[in-house]
Amino acid sequence: MKQISYINSQKKSPLMPVLFGLAAVGITLGALYQTIKSPEPSFWLHQYFAPVYSGTALFGYMCRSFWTAALFLAAAFLSGFSAVGQPFGILLIISRGFGVGASAAMMYVLHGGTAVAGMIVFVLPKAVVSLFICGLAIREALRASTYTLSGWLPEGFREYGKMDIRLYCVKFLVLIIISLIILLLLSLIIIVMIISMNIE
Repeated sequence: MKQISYINSQKKSPLMPVLFGLAAVGITLGALYQTIKSPEPSFWLHQYFAPVYSGTALFGYMCRSFWTAALFLAAAFLSGFSAVGQPFGILLIISRGFGVGASAAMMYVLHGGTAVAGMIVFVLPKAVVSLFICGLAIREALRASTYTLSGWLPEGFREYGKMDIRLYCVKFLVLIIISLIILLLLSLIIIVMIISMNIE
């Protein structure tokens, strides 16, 4: 069967566990940085993983969270077209984990032991989904970047078949749509929980 995509030859690659390991490194670094430096809430550091932004309504917080995720996906998408995009992709997954760790640590610093419930509701679901989607995006970006790099190598060193750029674009579009749907669902769940708590 004719190979139509460079992705098919990498099905058994252990890339995803490595990426999740890098995300865990980022989480650890973010938590340590927040604990030691105690910076104020910041888009670049905390990436709207937790509601620690004063003056921001829940709906605005969720919208900004989606645009933050979309920005990271766009950066990963563009890195796939660079022959040297691999290091940039690795930094992206680490920085995404950094935001999770910094957000969780900030909630703990602000609220102490009572922050555990808040982290389970606000941080954990979005963190798991966001890191998984980011991992998928970075995986595709790394493969595309490697394919791009292979174009500079002698033919005997090339291990990839034809790159299907349309499939690459569709995959990222699907990831953005999934991010939007999941964040909307999480927003509805959180709103329902807040309303039910107020009623009680």
